[in-house]
Amino acid sequence: MTNPPGALQGIRILDFSHVFQGPLATQLLADYGADVIKIERPGAGDWSRSWGPFVDGVSMPFANLNRNKRSLALNTKHPTGKALALKLVAQADVLVHNFRSGVMEKLGLGYADLQPVNPRLIYAASSGWGDHGPYAERGRGGHDLMARAEGGWFYQADSHTPPTPAGISIDYPAGLMLGQAILMALLARAQTGQGQYVTTDLLSVAFHAHSWIGAAELNHTRLTRGQGVGATEDAIEKSFRTQDGWIEVSPVFSDDALRDISVALGLGDLAQDERFREPAARLANRGPMNELLAQRFAQKTTDEWIAELEPKGVLCGKIQSFAQAAEDPQIAANNMIVEMDHPQAGALRVLGTPARLHGTPPTVRIAPPRLGEHSTAVAAELGYSPVEIDELLAQGVIEIPKE
Repeated sequence: MTNPPGALQGIRILDFSHVFQGPLATQLLADYGADVIKIERPGAGDWSRSWGPFVDGVSMPFANLNRNKRSLALNTKHPTGKALALKLVAQADVLVHNFRSGVMEKLGLGYADLQPVNPRLIYAASSGWGDHGPYAERGRGGHDLMARAEGGWFYQADSHTPPTPAGISIDYPAGLMLGQAILMALLARAQTGQGQYVTTDLLSVAFHAHSWIGAAELNHTRLTRGQGVGATEDAIEKSFRTQDGWIEVSPVFSDDALRDISVALGLGDLAQDERFREPAARLANRGPMNELLAQRFAQKTTDEWIAELEPKGVLCGKIQSFAQAAEDPQIAANNMIVEMDHPQAGALRVLGTPARLHGTPPTVRIAPPRLGEHSTAVAAELGYSPVEIDELLAQGVIEIPKE
């Protein structure tokens, strides 16, 4: 059975990116049919190839982020290697990298170098800090935790405990944002015929992730009205221990969530208790209020409470580990775990694609490549003869897997 045409079939992407952010973006594009050529360092490749955990020598982080790609092990510092890279650029639609500012420029592969070679090229770069400014100009290295630290995503429970990172790795939303930017640039090119320079960075994405509270924080001296029903949401704890685990409660989409939850729990209407009648009082007395809820939640199992609360309109969910989530029937229904056959590691279960185009669905076509697995094939597509390819191998310009 052949795979249906992908939404991005015919789009060629040169992927110089490594580790997480860039590979996530290019894998999602590859899942939808783009021809992604992963350009890697001979002898080493993507750093994540050497980061475990491993199955039969195959890095699981690498495997989960690099399916549907072809690997070209290319020495871009060699003049012949750079010439090969320029031939690829001339035929490509998109180039992606997430190196520090200046790295690609030193190789002669910056946007200013390549735009004359291919004016239709979408040149997408993602960094730690941005295009300009003090951090970018001093060549500061970037990383997920650094971006979360400086972007306001460390949480400190009180002054006696050290701040700890909150939220998910910023590499994930940054990769999604990078992929979205590439798609927008491709749409713009369809209208203008011209490529463009596209950038994003970890710090900007981390800061933008405060989208819900950001405007209030930026205008805090001008706020004229409190949170209203939002105060109740803040006052009620979001998780409670049950007889066999934990339950999450979402006190939202109600003019009085405390009333709805307490009545559904069989506690009566706690909103009529003088201590909790007003939103400000609920915040001030959140301790005793949550203790009443906690005592009640502890009397039944999580599944029992969900079965009882859902029909009464209380939004709630079972707090699960990753292993438990992987067995969730809704995860299976969403096809969020797929299996692929790896020539070295055998059958591997990896994460599926969260965006679903039903007319041009995502597919798993090839396993994550061995380093240099497609080097000779890519060179042949560029017009190099078998003799010339042997010379490229002998000079160390390209590399193929060691058996």
